Amino acid sequence: MNSKSIKDFVSKNISSLAVPIAMIIIGLFFVLFPGSAIGITVKVIGVIFVVIGLVLSGTLIVSYSSITLAISITLITLGIICIAASDSVASFVIKVLGIIVLVNSALRIHDAYEIKGISDRFIQYIINDLITLILGIVLIVMPLGAAAMFVRIVGIIMIILGISNIVTAIRIYRDGQYVDDGSDVVWEE
Repeated sequence: MNSKSIKDFVSKNISSLAVPIAMIIIGLFFVLFPGSAIGITVKVIGVIFVVIGLVLSGTLIVSYSSITLAISITLITLGIICIAASDSVASFVIKVLGIIVLVNSALRIHDAYEIKGISDRFIQYIINDLITLILGIVLIVMPLGAAAMFVRIVGIIMIILGISNIVTAIRIYRDGQYVDDGSDVVWEE
């Protein structure tokens, strides 16, 4: 592509490039600052809880239902807790997830021993369940460290997908023919 076609490409595809560029930026943020990404995510969830609670408490339904009022107060309270103590909330949620994974893994190991001698895949099941058991222990022992590694992996995947989407848009632009109907690039055969 020459410089004219690059400008033409960007001007005609700016809306289709917005999401891949946002994915790359968010992915870089996740890779470089995973702890901040976790904290910001919990704070955003807190803000959403507060907004939903305020909107819900401002509706006419609250005047007819004390349950709706209780739900709105609970949402506002949870939102404020998420905003004020985002690291503690994130750590707590990850530990609870670790406990769930640990219990599930223990139950699956028990199930695997029940089929010992019946199935040829007993070792495969045990290895899979032991890896899951170790993951549960890691989530309980070092919740934010495990979450940070997961956030980095998600960030890398987002960067790869963003770059892939941009490359695909460029290839479609380069290989496609234009139909000047005021819309985006249209592929014609």
